[in-house]
Amino acid sequence: MKSLKIFLFFFFSFLFFPIFLRAQEPPLITVSPEGYAKKVVKIIPFSGDKGAEVSNLVKRALNLHLIILALEERASSTKDPTLTGMVSQSDGRYLFEGQLTDPISEKVFNLRAEATNKVLLASAIADKVVELLTKYQGISLSKVVFVRRTARMDELIITDFLKQDFRRIRTAELILFPKFSPSGKKVAYIVYEKGSYRLEVANVQGLERREYRIKGIAGPPVWLPDEEQLILTLEERGEVGLFLFDLKKGELSKLHTGLGVRQAGSVSPDGSLVAFVASLRDKPQVYLLNLRSGEARRVSFEGGQATSPRFSPKRNLLVYLLFQTTLVIYDLSNNKKTQLSLPFTITDPSFSPTGDYLIFRAKGKKGGIYILHLDSRSFQSYLPYDNLYYPDWGRY
Repeated sequence: MKSLKIFLFFFFSFLFFPIFLRAQEPPLITVSPEGYAKKVVKIIPFSGDKGAEVSNLVKRALNLHLIILALEERASSTKDPTLTGMVSQSDGRYLFEGQLTDPISEKVFNLRAEATNKVLLASAIADKVVELLTKYQGISLSKVVFVRRTARMDELIITDFLKQDFRRIRTAELILFPKFSPSGKKVAYIVYEKGSYRLEVANVQGLERREYRIKGIAGPPVWLPDEEQLILTLEERGEVGLFLFDLKKGELSKLHTGLGVRQAGSVSPDGSLVAFVASLRDKPQVYLLNLRSGEARRVSFEGGQATSPRFSPKRNLLVYLLFQTTLVIYDLSNNKKTQLSLPFTITDPSFSPTGDYLIFRAKGKKGGIYILHLDSRSFQSYLPYDNLYYPDWGRY
């Protein structure tokens, strides 16, 4: 019965006049996932009362990065980087002091970290190791939100990246499209309850929640960088378009409307561009809307359905889905595209706060939530449960 209540859940059945100008199609390169030489790191169990627990969490965090293979050892390695250390507690806080020895570069890094709990401590250590040994930033100090769908209700759940603390912050008959704010302090989502839809914005701690009764909500809320405004997809008089919503004033203003259907996807980090999907001759395509000039241009020309555009938070990249089986990675700085074919159908991609990873929902025999490292094309299951929807990645 829930599916009957989703009045516009994704793709488009309306036609509209071709009002967008066709841009020159950029060059295209197609690749497939392949083997990647991971950086091996040896971890000697830390000393101290909680040392072994923290070192095990560090190992887990490093392996979730997909570009590092962390292994537990009992003695230092002469070939691979080795992490050693001690964990102590004082005044309710955890303290780590240790060393990362890299025989390849012949460097020794002294490490010190302090946190209120073991998970945060391990996450901080892991992210520093990633930073020291690779060209990437760590992703351990982040969090993930998703909807868990059951026969009785939907649950909005937030977890730390290491999956040690799952917090249910909302239950309802139907919950759709949760999106973290750029700072990660808030999450916006759509709720269906007592016969009506509404927009809600909650503090990630679940201690404060504001409700906005907006008629005709038809798509995910998309944050602007100032966190004071959202772009909403709304239905009005048979048309579905983009509207700007001021959270403080509670006011709506038209952003991009007209015949047919548009659905907001993502806003660029500087707030100047909106990536959205619009249907043309029954085939949804990806467009970019310049918020300063109001000009829109089409960017997907691969043929077939192009959906789910997402801007990288730190790089000049836009990704979108082609037929829900292929990721198109569009480098806006040089106008080049790369296609990455995956062995399952995917939806709801979301960038990591670092911009180097994606999280998404996969459908099929091996369904659930997956993470993907874009440069290496490495991916793995993150939460292997088929009843999880709309994953989004946020700052801790």
